Formats: sequence, C-alpha cells, structure tokens
Amino acid sequence: MAFLESVERGALFRLTRFLAFVVILALSLALVVGAFAFAGDLVPNQASKVSFSEVSNALNQAPQVGQYGSTNPSPSEEGSQGLSPGDLAFVLQPYFSSTNNWEVLKAHMEGLDSSDRTEYLDNLAAVVGEAKSKGEDVTSVVNKYFELKGSRLALAKADSADRSMHQLYIVGSAVSIMFLIALASLILVLLAIERNTRRDGLA
Repeated sequence: MAFLESVERGALFRLTRFLAFVVILALSLALVVGAFAFAGDLVPNQASKVSFSEVSNALNQAPQVGQYGSTNPSPSEEGSQGLSPGDLAFVLQPYFSSTNNWEVLKAHMEGLDSSDRTEYLDNLAAVVGEAKSKGEDVTSVVNKYFELKGSRLALAKADSADRSMHQLYIVGSAVSIMFLIALASLILVLLAIERNTRRDGLA
C-alpha cells in the first residue's frame, strides 16, 4: 500500500500534471493557429463585383443578341419595391426609361435584398459610365453585365451558404477546444488541491 501511495504521489501525480500542461499548450496553440488560418472564412465575400474590363473582354469573345437580356424573365415586384426609373443613377436613366427595359432590369434584380440591389445598380452605373466614356455599345455592355453579374451572384450565394456551414464548424471546433482547455485546467486545479490537502494532513 505504501508503495502504491508513493507511486501515486510521485510518478503518477507528476505525469498527470505534465500531460495536462501539454494538452493545454497544444490546444491553445491549435486555437491560435486555427484563428489565423481560418480568419478569411469569417470575412464576407466581395467577389460579385463586375468590372468594365471584364465585360469588355467577354464581349470580344462572344457577340450579344437582343436588348437588355434576351430571356426577358417575368419580373417580380418584391425584387424592386420602392424603385422607379427616376431613382436610378443619372447615367442609367436614358437606358431604362422605357417600360420594357425597366421591367427587364427589375427581373434581373429579383430576389435581391435592399443592399444587394444598391450594389447591383451602383456596379451597373459604373460599368455603363465607363462604357460611354470609351464609346462602347452600351446595349451590348448592359447585356453582358447582366450575364456576368448573374453568374457572380449565383456563385456568391452558393459560396455564402458554404461559408456559413464552414463558420459553424469553426465555431464548434473552437468551443470544443476551449472546453478541453478548461477541463485540463480543472485537472491541474484538482491536483493542486489534492497536493495541498495531503501536505496539510501530514502537518
């Protein structure tokens, strides 16, 4: 019995304390490294913006047919509540003053929230303004913008869903690591209490 107590007080106690310190150090290091490695996953994706150069390059690769989108999908009033052609940037108003063009624009913004619609129109205004300054065919530029922007928004939406799931995994992993650190710290506290209790008993 005395031998077992000696082993418990000596080797087992020191080994347990050492392992607890190693676990805390390793988990803390993993938490810090993970925070730096996955910090980018917590930043919103801004890849949906379309530049005039991208539109121009795409136009040089494939000709456009139709005016302001050839599919002409059915517009939704929900997608552009409160908007009218007069609310558009001045550079856009001449091209969307007609009912048909305005309805097509609304259809392309269907399902977007207020902030996304604002970004959509600001991006379009920037592209159209640069197209006018460079003497490009605005109709073709707008058509290609609709095509590229739609693809970017679809990819951004899919990326956002994947990012949200990834964030849940990151948060879950971080919480689990912190729980294990707390558990290892509790072991150290209990070991310290047990050691002090034995010393008091011997005294």
